[in-house]
Amino acid sequence: MHPLSYIPTGLLTLFLAWYLLPLTSATSYFVINTPANGIQWSNNAINPITWTKGLLDGVTTVDVELARLSTDGLIFVAKDVSTPLSTGSLNIFLQDVPTGDDYYLLFLNSTHGVMYGASQRFAISDSGNGTAPTPAAGAPTVTVSGGPNPTVGFATIFPPSANGVSAMRAVDGARMQLWAVASVVAVCMFGGAWTVL
Repeated sequence: MHPLSYIPTGLLTLFLAWYLLPLTSATSYFVINTPANGIQWSNNAINPITWTKGLLDGVTTVDVELARLSTDGLIFVAKDVSTPLSTGSLNIFLQDVPTGDDYYLLFLNSTHGVMYGASQRFAISDSGNGTAPTPAAGAPTVTVSGGPNPTVGFATIFPPSANGVSAMRAVDGARMQLWAVASVVAVCMFGGAWTVL
């Protein structure tokens, strides 16, 4: 009789579920609250962006881009906007951005191409015609001017962040190697036991 046959299947299942628990993460979501449908931003005015995101999603910075449906191209707004908390905000001052009612904000990682969220459709009008809410208090302000231009970079690049990654020390490296070796040995043992059964 095989040694694993003495272990109750419920206990073995619980062990395997506990072993795989670090591979799971909290449900992640990223919702851009403002601008929303029906909001009209104005040129020559400060227009706020607010968002809510998953607290344990691992997203600590995003790149913000302004997209329009009727024309090709993006307006690069800000790179490396800090998002360590579950809620955040950013103000955008628009100058001479083409008017239209088919704009979207995109929150993504432009390096890897991962999109975290997109706003609802909103409009941009000439100065004085908008219905934008009041600017977000305490939030940084980014100035964006002109239309889409692929040769122009981000309007603002925030200081680099560690993206939740700390510098590795020698002790951490040794622990990671031990953890990796132990994981491989455990998976091999499980695979061998599974084959024998």
